[in-house]
Amino acid sequence: MNVQHTSHEPDFSSPDYWNGLIKMGLSKLFILTALNEKPRHGYDLARRVQEMTRGCCSPTAGALYPALTAFENGGYVTVQSEMHGGRERKVYELTAKGRDALAVALLAWKDAGAVLTSGFEGASPAPCCPAKD
Repeated sequence: MNVQHTSHEPDFSSPDYWNGLIKMGLSKLFILTALNEKPRHGYDLARRVQEMTRGCCSPTAGALYPALTAFENGGYVTVQSEMHGGRERKVYELTAKGRDALAVALLAWKDAGAVLTSGFEGASPAPCCPAKD
């Protein structure tokens, strides 16, 4: 008898798995990048991230606002309320600390990308992946 088991393990051969992982890992980087362009409210920020990633990353409110709250709590963004069409909306602006964090993140992803695109052939360990003694 052939019994099929349902598994909650990810399908590592699925592009959906890897695309989802990349989107989750990069969403905060994309948010900081969009805020580096100019201050934005939530809807505009989500739209800009989707636009800059050509639809690869479309942050939902459930992902966007917790990230913005964490950025605010850490001093990476400031928040101002403004009235627009009779409704209050929050506008997020990157701080100097946020720009520094973005620069660090971009360098880390650049290092990781260099390792990945080298195919690991003769590549020395990248700063993000130091050799173990």
